[in-house]
Amino acid sequence: MSPPDPTTPQDLVLACRRLYASIDRLDTKAATSVGVSRNDLRCLNMLADAPVRPSKIAAELGLTTGSVTTLLDRLEKANLARRARDPDDRRGIIVHPTPYLFETLGPIYASVAKEIARIAAGYSAEERRLAVAHLNDASSAYELAASGDGS
Repeated sequence: MSPPDPTTPQDLVLACRRLYASIDRLDTKAATSVGVSRNDLRCLNMLADAPVRPSKIAAELGLTTGSVTTLLDRLEKANLARRARDPDDRRGIIVHPTPYLFETLGPIYASVAKEIARIAAGYSAEERRLAVAHLNDASSAYELAASGDGS
């Protein structure tokens, strides 16, 4: 028989708060390193996965089209993003990341990913599965609260 687990649900809440605070500090460092705002950094995070349309940026960040235009002007001036014609819609625009984005911010976030992978390598397959499940569940809880549907 294994000993009782002294970990409580509140311990998970506190760990999530610590994780969020740590991510917040890293994001502040990253944004400062390239001279952009935290909202600009959120846009850059979207671009790291794939080019996006300005309308998606507006929806994701809760900005007006005019605010997105100003944000993209700043990112282009900093050589972190570039606008190009949408190949599927001649009137549309797609926002692309620049190589400079990955050269400057890539190492900051890659170092975190490398450390997480190193730590996770010491976990059993079941521990990794549970960790991933918890992080996804926690993300869902945050998203529910952000959507206004959570009580």
